[in-house]
Amino acid sequence: MKPLSDLNAILQDGYSLQYDLPNYGIQDVNISTHQIGKLVLTSGKLLAWDLLMVPDDRYFFKKNLKPGRYPVILSVADFHPVGDSRIACAMLRFSEERIVRWEVAAINNPDPEETEELISYGVDSGTGSFMDLDAAEILAPEETFDEDEFWKYCDKVLAEMEKHKLGKYGRAGWAIMRASDSTEANIVTFSSGWGDGAYASFWGYDMSGGLTSLVTDFALF
Repeated sequence: MKPLSDLNAILQDGYSLQYDLPNYGIQDVNISTHQIGKLVLTSGKLLAWDLLMVPDDRYFFKKNLKPGRYPVILSVADFHPVGDSRIACAMLRFSEERIVRWEVAAINNPDPEETEELISYGVDSGTGSFMDLDAAEILAPEETFDEDEFWKYCDKVLAEMEKHKLGKYGRAGWAIMRASDSTEANIVTFSSGWGDGAYASFWGYDMSGGLTSLVTDFALF
């Protein structure tokens, strides 16, 4: 599976294109990229998820990463004349090398009877996120999950997203939050393109086959 978007293009700050937006006609689109902070991976198992759907730690990416702190870069598209800003894709960057190849990021499937490979996650609240498996287990522990506490946490995240807006028209929100005081593992959350849907992520590789990045494609175009 290939990305629906031209990821190499929309990860270039200053890139521009024209796009025929349904119901609104031809739009001039300008791309800006923003490094918003770093994701802390403590276990190296990465989960991309709609935070407000309660993280399920069984659905991590199959490829393990080296624990560490990795920059998160958001690509934001400004649409004119409609006057809208949306996040086109979210990148977790491991290397500055040029990306020459994309590979769909397979997701662990906990159902032994399901043979179809999982390649996307569902969004039902207009937000996506990156988090370590350790953070997911802290937010939604299987034995002691407290729904009220979880929703209080989500309210804090949404309030933080309102404080951080990107793009000319200010529709692209984001936040970085610790999962708890007991771990360095954090959560990076962001608006998901046009909103709800199912979104695939892709591993980027350089000329020598080295891993450069993980990018979630929000399929704006």
